Amino acid sequence: MARENDSYSKSTGPQKEVVLGQLSFGKLVFLCIIALALGVVGPLSIFAPLPLAVAFLLYGLKRTFLVSGLLAGITYGVSMSAPGYEMLSHYAFMMVGSVIFAVAISSIIMRGENPVKGLISRGILIFGVLVALVGLTALVSPEPLTVQVEKLVVTGFEQIKNQPNYLEIMKAGGEPARDLEAFLSKPKELVNAVFESVFAVTFVGVFFVLWLTLFMLLRNGMIWREMHDYRFGLKDLVRFKAPDFLMYFVILGFALFIGGEYLGGKSLEVVGANILWSLGVFYFFQGMGIYLDLLKFLKITGLLRSILTVMTIFLAFRFVAIVGLFDLWADFRKYFKRKEN
Repeated sequence: MARENDSYSKSTGPQKEVVLGQLSFGKLVFLCIIALALGVVGPLSIFAPLPLAVAFLLYGLKRTFLVSGLLAGITYGVSMSAPGYEMLSHYAFMMVGSVIFAVAISSIIMRGENPVKGLISRGILIFGVLVALVGLTALVSPEPLTVQVEKLVVTGFEQIKNQPNYLEIMKAGGEPARDLEAFLSKPKELVNAVFESVFAVTFVGVFFVLWLTLFMLLRNGMIWREMHDYRFGLKDLVRFKAPDFLMYFVILGFALFIGGEYLGGKSLEVVGANILWSLGVFYFFQGMGIYLDLLKFLKITGLLRSILTVMTIFLAFRFVAIVGLFDLWADFRKYFKRKEN
């Protein structure tokens, strides 16, 4: 077993040179283009850091930074070149965000860190930076953030109303038209809903994207292991166990969410809900480890295992988090051990 190293890990010289010789510059550009494309395809944007993380592991920091930065810069430049291309600026910012997440995850492998410890430290760092940026923006801004966000929402709603699809739906009438009109007529309610859940959504989003990227990297370790002597594997990540002391905060969250109306009104309910959602992501990680061990116990492998894993992540994440929570008492893995004759 390879020794853990706090510095960037390096493979043996001759082997690494052979691998580097097989990597072309075109493949690096292709990986960066895939990341840019995934960043703008709705739900698939959570996978955007993955090809960039692979590129960082195979091609190093300098070359990947260069290519991804050029793509982001070209995209932003095109967005400012002519009317009608403004939307491309969002794609450039998505690329920058994907690079940040990819660097955070790939550095765990480069430095030979434990995947769980690396995941938590990077998640806290990224979330802390985001909170600091929002706080700094609120301090220097002449208007409250709620007012600024409301203006952006109103502008976005007006743009939607000018789209051909909106006009067609309104012309057709019926319940879809009424629902859409009711939704677009209440921008302030949407802003309030956003601010009530923004803390938990950001916290969960940061940790989930990091976990998913690291999970996929370790799942496909054959791509980069010839370049990096990393002694941890997927098993070390999925055996994630939430600390016992988090249960006290879960109880606090339930108390505020259920009894907030009697203690201090809706604001405490919102605080309780944010606590529960934020902590739920850690119990989701623990529950996914149990679920993957169950698939192994049932000898479900290959493509079927991958399909079930993806479906569970996106369709049954609440149930998985509940399983992770109750694993504190039930120890579900003890039921997966086969008796030997």
